[in-house]
Amino acid sequence: MLHFSKQLITNSAFHKRQWDELTMNRKHFLNKEKELVGNAVTKPQPWFALDTTIAAVMRDNAGQVIMGDLMPLAKSVNIGRTLHGYRYTADGASTVQRHMSGQKPQPMDHGGYDFRAVPVPIFTNGIGRSWREWNILANEDFDAWAQDAETATYHIRENMAGYLLDGDSSIQVDGYSAYGLRNSPYTQQVDLTGIDLTTATSAEWETFLAVTFGGVADANLVSQPMNLYVSPEIARSLDLPYSDNYDSGTRMQRLQGNRRIGQIKVDYALTGNEFIAFVPNQRYLRPIVGMPVGSQMMPRQYPTDDYNLLIMGAMGFEIVADGTGKSAVFYGSVA
Repeated sequence: MLHFSKQLITNSAFHKRQWDELTMNRKHFLNKEKELVGNAVTKPQPWFALDTTIAAVMRDNAGQVIMGDLMPLAKSVNIGRTLHGYRYTADGASTVQRHMSGQKPQPMDHGGYDFRAVPVPIFTNGIGRSWREWNILANEDFDAWAQDAETATYHIRENMAGYLLDGDSSIQVDGYSAYGLRNSPYTQQVDLTGIDLTTATSAEWETFLAVTFGGVADANLVSQPMNLYVSPEIARSLDLPYSDNYDSGTRMQRLQGNRRIGQIKVDYALTGNEFIAFVPNQRYLRPIVGMPVGSQMMPRQYPTDDYNLLIMGAMGFEIVADGTGKSAVFYGSVA
């Protein structure tokens, strides 16, 4: 997950260590405050409000449905890892023999392996208030501070959602680039040149799922139901009745009975004749979380320094493909 929770801190050694580091930062800030002004903020403590706000924003899909569905698939890694990768079979031993003797195959061989990796960048945002304003808040309440944190966290979440879709071409680590769902070399492209899903009829939809999309899925050996994420324009078409008989239900209701489809959802980051589909399983794709999104106070050096709050998290994105490049992730658009 991309935010701290009691369950994650209890069950994950990575999250527990990261939470301890966050707590250490806050203790250091409070100790510095005691040195500067003789006392630390105790009325009220802002941490609970900030943590609650950040968790609420990170849980809210806010139109970014794909990111919300990818969160539970996340894998945690140490923040010291700037790359995360996996080994895959590049070529394998082919010494299978048929015989009656039961003797070992000749010759004996072993598989060959290669390695793929993705960067794990850090996302940061921050808010600041003057030392005098902080004292005003300390005497009243920290609602304004929490509201600032809510806005800053939303912008981080929005940026992360964009990263999951398109990566960042400016980020490269040891020759490995940061790709997203739409442009990864391991995303299977579905050419929609011959069909406009925003205006397609029910019959055209059925043919598309059975022949075009079904053919690409079969070529990648995908037999499990997939989540299909569509643009609002496509969704409005799917809201129409399946046939002239309104008792037939909507197109979306009927098409979700297709063996290829588990769920159909709308993501507002998609537009026009565009869709994304994947099997929602960590075996096939996953965010790589080096640090859940949390807040850290920057210690001050002088009593009149501003109070600055750093909101940060670390996340990469990985699509798992086999040695031939087959995967369970698809992007449909006009080529």
